[in-house]
Amino acid sequence: MKNYKEFLKLNESPFIMGGIKTEMLEYNPMIDYTLLDNNASDEEIIQLCEKARIFNVKSVCVMPKHVELAAKELSDCGILVCTVISFPEGTNKLESKKTETYKVIQDGADEVDMVLDYQKLKASWDNEIDDIPRDQEFYAAEEVSALANICHEAKNKKGEIVILKVIVESGLLTEKQTETATWACLQGGADFIKTSTGKVNVGAELNKIKIMYDTIKANGADMKIKASGGVRDMNDINKYMSYVDRFGMGWQSVDTLNGLESNGTGY
Repeated sequence: MKNYKEFLKLNESPFIMGGIKTEMLEYNPMIDYTLLDNNASDEEIIQLCEKARIFNVKSVCVMPKHVELAAKELSDCGILVCTVISFPEGTNKLESKKTETYKVIQDGADEVDMVLDYQKLKASWDNEIDDIPRDQEFYAAEEVSALANICHEAKNKKGEIVILKVIVESGLLTEKQTETATWACLQGGADFIKTSTGKVNVGAELNKIKIMYDTIKANGADMKIKASGGVRDMNDINKYMSYVDRFGMGWQSVDTLNGLESNGTGY
């Protein structure tokens, strides 16, 4: 494995893949390269963006406070800036989520990953019955729709609509609840449904992703799926590859897959 300085030397200009493992050239453009830490320094965010150029990932995913800096660092290339809303619990009131969304788009976010109020979705659910709790279902769809409208009225740096991904924390949902959450995302007009924040014990699971996939297809929709939470290596990528269009992965895992050595605290 190469250290950071060696990688920079091999990649003096963006998108020259001198140090990248060959098999990652296909997968990197599907990865949201993630550093969700409010305590991350400006230097760490700048370094994340430098490496994102080398790897040619789809986006960097950072906390709202870091969006403006990341957008500045990546303004001259096609790598997008993604951020999170109501992260990680999803319990912010809808008006707060809307305010957050307007702010991050103003700061330069190209994609928004909103955490659904999955705890409210679960709150009145009786696991002994199959009936869908209609109030929870429609509340979730309303929440998604409100943010989708904000995102889709805005344009990213490529002149395309700002993408909305909805995190449903499927590892904490039953299979029936996962189906309902998927339905709510479809009804609300989300561009992606995303499995997890990566901040709970259970992240992406194949059975839940298959439920999302089947629900989307059964409704004749084209909403996409982002696998996130516990996606760390090629085994994980290959397991979900047939069903998803995007992977959310922590920066350490992405660096390791691309042959860049980390000392655990930096480079």
